[in-house]
Amino acid sequence: MTARAVRFAIIFLAACPAGTAPAGAILLSETNGEARLAGTFDKDDEKVFAEFLARPRAAPLRVLWLDSRGGAILPAIAIGLMTRKARLTTATRADAATCDSACTLVFAAGVRRHYVNGASVFEGLSSLSGLGFHGANIRGDAVRPTLASDKGTRLMNAYYKLMGMPGAGELAARAAINTVFRPSGATALRLRIATGLGEP
Repeated sequence: MTARAVRFAIIFLAACPAGTAPAGAILLSETNGEARLAGTFDKDDEKVFAEFLARPRAAPLRVLWLDSRGGAILPAIAIGLMTRKARLTTATRADAATCDSACTLVFAAGVRRHYVNGASVFEGLSSLSGLGFHGANIRGDAVRPTLASDKGTRLMNAYYKLMGMPGAGELAARAAINTVFRPSGATALRLRIATGLGEP
């Protein structure tokens, strides 16, 4: 998938009228110019996020903290576009939070990306917190198994590249369908996944 196709998909999603926001799966809060996003990404969460950004506030938001196990790709991409348009810094605490799967799409959108305490992550498949990458999949159920989605993975990789984080695809390729690969702070900096390991 080309960068042009990714741009079209993202712009289309972000341009959809918000209407009445559904309950959504993500939870949003804010304090002193810093927002927090938790929960899993699901259909229509981009509308929830758009309404959150549009709220009147005395001072603009600066930072978006992330703690999410992931979820649906398309809402995460749309939220990522809005995050970039709002020129927010993204951050996650590698020693106390997770930003897995679709969450990394939002992390990628930060104009600056802080992997706080990333030096504490033991790189590989065993760490329990920090950034977690894997390829896209089609979620299974009690009858059907979870399957890898090449189309979804191509979309994610093109989006990472568009956001200036092309090395994320390399990390995603290291994980199996039921695992996530967590980079150390040094790897995150080397691959331009993160722009810093300290507080934003």
